[in-house]
Amino acid sequence: MVAVAGAAAAGGGPPKTKMAGGEKLIIRSDKVRLIDILSMLLLRRPITSYSFVEASDQTTLDVGDKSGGIIVPLTEIILKFLAAAYWPAKVISVALEFLLNFVALNGGMLGLGIIWNIFRCKLVIPLDREAPDFRTIIGMIDGRTKLKPATLEMAGGGDMRQLQVHETVVFGEADDLESGGCTVAALLIQQQYLVPEVTVMAAKIAYENQAYIENVVNNVWKFNFVGFYNGWNKFLHQDTTQAFVMTDRAKDASAVVLAFRGTEPFNTTDWSTDVELSWLGLGAMGNVHLGFLKALGLQEEDPKDPKRAFPRKDKGAAPKGKFFAYYQLREVVREQLKKHPAARLIVTGHSLGGALAAIFPALLALHGEKDLLGRLGDVLTYGQPRVGDSTFVDFLSTATKAARYDRVVYRYDIVPRVPFTAPVAKYSHGGTCVYYDGWYDGKELAGDEPDPNYFDPRYVLSKYGNAVGDLVKGAFLWASAGRDYREGLISLLYRCGGLIFPGFASHSPRDYVDAIRLGRIAPKQI
Repeated sequence: MVAVAGAAAAGGGPPKTKMAGGEKLIIRSDKVRLIDILSMLLLRRPITSYSFVEASDQTTLDVGDKSGGIIVPLTEIILKFLAAAYWPAKVISVALEFLLNFVALNGGMLGLGIIWNIFRCKLVIPLDREAPDFRTIIGMIDGRTKLKPATLEMAGGGDMRQLQVHETVVFGEADDLESGGCTVAALLIQQQYLVPEVTVMAAKIAYENQAYIENVVNNVWKFNFVGFYNGWNKFLHQDTTQAFVMTDRAKDASAVVLAFRGTEPFNTTDWSTDVELSWLGLGAMGNVHLGFLKALGLQEEDPKDPKRAFPRKDKGAAPKGKFFAYYQLREVVREQLKKHPAARLIVTGHSLGGALAAIFPALLALHGEKDLLGRLGDVLTYGQPRVGDSTFVDFLSTATKAARYDRVVYRYDIVPRVPFTAPVAKYSHGGTCVYYDGWYDGKELAGDEPDPNYFDPRYVLSKYGNAVGDLVKGAFLWASAGRDYREGLISLLYRCGGLIFPGFASHSPRDYVDAIRLGRIAPKQI
């Protein structure tokens, strides 16, 4: 390949000197101008020649004269739109959540409860967003909180042809071991839950506030809530990463569950993180998505040694009272596993949370945390974006070889198709892809989901047809599946978004919950 370190920047000026250091390719989107986007589209200059691109010497040699193709300028256009929409989206989100909670807490959509509460001087004004009864948009789309218990056939490993074939089984605590003349074993079987059911519901409620999650875990599921954690992002100077930890029992637990919060519908910063193309090399771990690394606690963007970017020990760089997500959660998990010697670690998340759930065990492997990896039982992600290159996929596969890593994808969900694959950012998927179609018929695939390229014109009609089908299904699924699958007006309106942006509505956690509960899958297809 041809070195282009001395090529002139697209915007003019003297030749640019590439920064030395570890493998990396960082696109500074805040420095990208309209003329740069036009240049990428029309002139197809080497991507590393632009002034807004930072690449190491080795990366510059590897990339050579490759341009950004159509994907890089298209991604930058999307990022510009998301940046411009930040404050409007935030205001809409706050106003909409206030309105929906106001209606819900005062009796529902008919409005009679509001009138009655005004008459009684007991009108509920949901000003406290951290209250246990306050729900986000995700919680309004799918308000279900109860777990679906495993049947005896499921628990016994029957031929259910479902994702629910994991060996690990999570139990709830018995409420009263002396009532009703039931034996302890009978009560435990009645409260037996399979791992996919627990993880998909944990990934869903991870979007809510701490009080809401704690109430559901302790009082609805009868599990043991350990804690809710905010992770500091030193590059954005704010807490950007939320996660919670629970155990299935307060004593002698069989599972320690770590659930990461995902991409919030109106948080354009989250969407920008999902879409951006920048990556950083971490040695044997491969090239990993820069935004996800920052969310977990990245220390440096340009390390000469990969272990300086993500050192094994926290260097104390976070402000007082703040913590980097990876380091804090690693120690919480370590403490819980020591407290519960028979427990296995289960890591999960939806959307952005799924990406963090995949990187977390890879970082454990990078740091030689064999004691924690030896206790890893399951990594289950839902609607997870791509997080690294093929080297990372192989590294993660080795790190999780004693565990099970399943990546669940529902139909045309757009997020598993991002970041878009470009010649200069070859993102790949790892794990077993458990793919469900619009009616929750599924199959296990080794590698990527069908239609990995979101812009493939061959799937356009099918995508819009699926959006219409999902809307119809959402309105009538309850008639065949039961009242637990009845969707409200908010969920149906959300599905209408798929009629405009195909794949957007397919990202809802509701479909992932329904797929786990109703779906059947075919044997793995290699």
